[in-house]
Amino acid sequence: MGKILDKDFRNGLYKNLVEAGYNKDEAQKIIGQKYYGALKDDVCKRLNDAIESINNDNVAFQIDTAINDSLTELTKLKEILV
Repeated sequence: MGKILDKDFRNGLYKNLVEAGYNKDEAQKIIGQKYYGALKDDVCKRLNDAIESINNDNVAFQIDTAINDSLTELTKLKEILV
């Protein structure tokens, strides 16, 4: 599932789906659903890692901005996919 998080991979997949006969909306929806699931799993893993660090009294870490950016992306994707 990790490959779908790579933008170049998604672009190539989109191109291949369109060439295989899917219309643009179908291809976007297929990729969007896979991307949403993988991105959601990735954010949950990062948050769980942060919680585990706190539970282990390791508070000398920073939550990177990628989590916030990913949450924003999830919100946009959810609006598009629903």
